[in-house]
Amino acid sequence: MMFERMILMIFSFLGILNGIFGAIIFRRRRFYFYLAGSWLLSFLSAGYFLWYARGYDGLGLWSLWLGYLACGLMVAEIIALPCLFFLALLSIPRKLQKGTRALTLAVLFLAAGIGVYGAIDGNTSEKVEHLDVYVDGLPAAFDGYRAAQMTDTHIGPYFRYGDLPGEIERARQEGAQVLLFTGDLIDDIRHMPEAAHTLAEKQGEFPDGIIYVWGNHEYYRGKDYIESELVKTPVKLLVNEHTAITRGGSSIYVAGVDYPWARGDAMKKEMDDMTEEAWQGIPQGAPVIFLAHHSAFIDEGFRKGAAVTLTGHTHGTQFGLFGRPIITPFTYTRGLYSDGRTVGYVSRGDASWFPFRFSCPRELVIITLHRKQPA
Repeated sequence: MMFERMILMIFSFLGILNGIFGAIIFRRRRFYFYLAGSWLLSFLSAGYFLWYARGYDGLGLWSLWLGYLACGLMVAEIIALPCLFFLALLSIPRKLQKGTRALTLAVLFLAAGIGVYGAIDGNTSEKVEHLDVYVDGLPAAFDGYRAAQMTDTHIGPYFRYGDLPGEIERARQEGAQVLLFTGDLIDDIRHMPEAAHTLAEKQGEFPDGIIYVWGNHEYYRGKDYIESELVKTPVKLLVNEHTAITRGGSSIYVAGVDYPWARGDAMKKEMDDMTEEAWQGIPQGAPVIFLAHHSAFIDEGFRKGAAVTLTGHTHGTQFGLFGRPIITPFTYTRGLYSDGRTVGYVSRGDASWFPFRFSCPRELVIITLHRKQPA
């Protein structure tokens, strides 16, 4: 409830500000009509977004499309705010007023177009990204070994539990021999039993099964309950531990860590401790696939010499230009990173709890391991 009130307050405030700037630009004495209209549009969009997230079950397709519209208008409010502020200042000289008004209408239509397009396309299109990883000391039996990474499905109103089997099937069709899930499986835990049933049913389609690590949303939504459903399945949950995958007497290792909650220097120590615990018992120099939800663990993967570190959490910020993020609070935001020896990857996510995406499509990641040839 606190989250819902906060969303309504934020977007009500955005609507009021945009209404004020619009009244300044169009020089209307009855500015309260602009203020009330903009506030109402913003409030209703945020209100529908929250209502739909609670009651989408059993509703028709119309409700989903209205959800896209609501999300798109919420994004448009955010895009419009700095633009309208600038245009309100620009409209102060009388000679610029006519041109500023025309430009304002164009900006509003463009913001709405970007918002609605991004909400629809962000939830309906997905890319399969192929990542080739060259590993020192990779046993010959694992040359060409394929793994799939799924993350941040956030099962709920936009990525339904009924969408999960198709997403997993896509990984199987790509030839993955193991499915690696790096957290944030579900938000609507009413459907956790169905999600767990799907994981159990699909486990056998991967020779080395499904391996899972916690994300932060498991904690938000009820980790104990989610865990109680997962333990009924053959899914391997790694919490600061590792498991071996064996072929013909040779092994590679998959290490997985929990989600860190500390901040600042304490977070670095917490991640160090989690990583060291996960590595205990792994033979020196053995190839390791390192799984974590938080992308900051890429530094830990570099430190330990993991063949590849796979993370999620950021959703790639869901917004960018020309395939790159614009503003990000993360050191590692999306795509491939390297320290010159090993690599880390931040997935944009298989879905999200808010469907808008622009220049940051959903993705399923397929990792292929190769033996690194001597120089």
